[in-house]
Parts: sequence; structure tokens; C-alpha cells
Amino acid sequence: MYAENGGHLRAELSTLLRQHRVQQRLGGAGSHSIPETTSVHERRLLGEQIGRYRHSGLVWCVQAVRAANPRMNLQGTSTRTRGPAEELRYRLDVAIAHSSGLPGLDELTSEQPFAMVESWRQIARAATLGEHDFDAGLGYGRLSQVQCMTLLKDASDVARGLVGLDRRYSNIPGWQPLKDAGWLARAAETCATFAGYDEPDYTIDLHGWQPRRTLVEGPGLPGLTGVLQAQHNLLVHLGEFPDARSLRLVLDSQRIVSRDAATLDPRASAEWTDRASTYLRLIHATHDIGGMVGNGGPAAGQAALAASRIEQFSRAVLAGTAAAESGAIRHLAQLGREIDERIAQGIQQGARERIYFARVPFPRVDKDAAGLVKPTRQRYVPMTADVCQELLELVRDQLRPEAELPRAPKRAAASRVELAAALVHRPEPRRAQAGPAM
Repeated sequence: MYAENGGHLRAELSTLLRQHRVQQRLGGAGSHSIPETTSVHERRLLGEQIGRYRHSGLVWCVQAVRAANPRMNLQGTSTRTRGPAEELRYRLDVAIAHSSGLPGLDELTSEQPFAMVESWRQIARAATLGEHDFDAGLGYGRLSQVQCMTLLKDASDVARGLVGLDRRYSNIPGWQPLKDAGWLARAAETCATFAGYDEPDYTIDLHGWQPRRTLVEGPGLPGLTGVLQAQHNLLVHLGEFPDARSLRLVLDSQRIVSRDAATLDPRASAEWTDRASTYLRLIHATHDIGGMVGNGGPAAGQAALAASRIEQFSRAVLAGTAAAESGAIRHLAQLGREIDERIAQGIQQGARERIYFARVPFPRVDKDAAGLVKPTRQRYVPMTADVCQELLELVRDQLRPEAELPRAPKRAAASRVELAAALVHRPEPRRAQAGPAM
């Protein structure tokens, strides 16, 4: 997620911007009490390694600029015709083209003995992992205009930090400076000013790549934890489209879970009761729904486990042999909201793609039916808004949870404030060595 990778990159860059006496941190000669521990050749190799780590940071910056402003063709443009974001991207491309290249896998995964080099490794690692964020929701068209400006401001500040460190590291033996560092610094500062006009939207940190949910394997866990285990596994299995019969089993299980959860959670008893009522209405509305396409068996199995386990747990609570923890109840409610969303998506997909069918009576007598009394004929038609209006309205108006306004992570602003302070950081002046005046 962008909050993790981008925040980690900014934090390590802030740490480096507050560090001075670069040669001494690489084992070079310091004061008389700090001996030299590395040779010139070794410091040259460390400088080359830092250059490769820096290359990863530059690549991350240009990817962030592209995600915020996707103009692709910059040929035939000049400094006068390019906008702030386009100018920054052009200068980043120039710096990358003359850089030393990306670090190897061993350099990214092996901890470094020098703290300063380790911070650079962490920057490269966060930048490499952050590349997945731009293909998983952190891109133009999936971000608002304010979020694009926030991303552009982040990229500009990181580029400013890399330029500042480049100047500070110029005394490292064999250090390869950034190509046109002055132009890059000017472009980054201009772009940071341009992107910082409006208030930032730190909900951008909620975008990016997230690991997929996995099943909680193993034997059933005791108490309410076992209910959470079954509900979690149900949510994972609902990633596959369920057939109609399995769908009805899942609906009935959620009715039972909501009914018993209402007795376990007095504070949210009304919400759980409403959810149980909604699922009861959904069960009645899907009574005449059929469809054999889908793989809902695993989901139905976990749904049955969730229903049986919460019934056992609720009986234990009433008998006084068990108690429900508030944290577990909140987790159960969160899983319930996500299951509601998955079920709503599945039913709407079944109607949209004509996978589910509704049984409707046909105004004719079925002469081929067994028995003396012949019932009316029936046929199955695709489930549409005209045929299953009540079901689709239930899904749209009551089952699907109301969209909550996203909230930015707690440290979203703090990590950016720390980087902004580190960009203007200056070392403290040395204290005067002279003794007291006579």
C-alpha cells in the first residue's frame, strides 16, 4: 500500500537528510578519537552502491510523476513549453539515463553494515515495492485531481531530497553526481510549489497494492474466534461466483449469525437485528431463483460452520461459561460488512450476466405432471429488474453497506511534515572552544 511504501521511503530519506559528516559515516577519517576503518577503494565501492540505491529512488519519482500526470510524449518540447510536472519528469528522465543502474537482488535483500548505507537500502527497497502500487489503484483516472497533486508533491519532495544528498556526498571517492542536478533541483522545487497550492488529500495513502486474503487453515478455533475463522474463510471463498443453491445457504447462515450476534453485542443489537431481517427477506426473495453456474460449495461449507459455531457460542454465553470480547465483536461486524458487499456484487453479477434465472408460472396446465391434479407449467427466465424487482431493490438499498468516507492514516501528514523539515535542516553550529573571559 502507498501508505507503507511511500511513508517508509520518506522516513528513511528524512533520516539521511539529517546526517552530516558523510565520510566519517562510511568509515573515513574523523577526529583523533575516531580512526579510519575503510580504505579509499572501499569507500568508492560504497559510493557506487549508494548510487544504485539512489537510482531506485529516481525511478520511483518518475513513476509517481507519470501516475499524477500521464502526458507521455515530451519530444519537441522545451523548458518554456513544458508545465511543472512535465519539466520535472523530463529532468528525472535525464538523471536516470546518466545514472549507474538499479541495484541487484542481493543488494536489496542483504542488510548493510553501515547505518547510512542501510538507510539507502531501505529507500531502494521501498521504491521497488512501491512500483506495484502504481498498477493497483494508484494511477491517473483512479485518483481525484487533489490526490494527483498530493502524489506530485510527494514525488517533488523526494526528488529535492535526492538532489540535496547528491551535493552532500560529492566528496565520496569516485562519486557519480546527478546529471544536471541544478536543473533537477529547480524543477522539483517549482513542481512542489505548484502541487502545494491546495490542501492535500492524504486518503491517497489508502490506494495501492494490498495482499490477497488467504484461508485460515487448521482445525476449528474455539469460541468466537472460530466464528471469525469461518466468516473470514467464507469471505475468501466468495471471491468465486456461487451457484444459486449455495447462495441461499450462505444467506441463511448470515441470518443465523446476525440473529445470535444481536444477543452478544447489546450496543449494536439493533444493527444486527436489521441485518438478520434483511437476510430473511433475501431468503424469501431468492426462493424461486435457480442457476447451476458457479462454484459455491466451499463458501456454503464455511457458511454452515459459521452458523453452527455462533449458535454453540451463544448458548455458552447464556450459560455463563463464555464471554464475548468487544474487539472480536467489532471484527465480526467488519467481516459482516465485507460479506454483505461480496454477496451484493454476486447477485448483481448474476442478474447482469444472466447467470441466475427466476422461476415464473406459465398460464398453462402441465399435462405431463404426475398425479390427478395437474399444476400450472413453470419456466425459468433470466433474472432481470422486471422479473426480480424486489430482490434487486433489497440488494441495492438494504444489503449493500453505505459508503463510508475514507480516512487518511494517522501518520499520513506526520511523515510528510518530517520530510519537509529535513529538507531545510541545517547542522547545529559547533560550540565555541574558547575559555571564559578574564
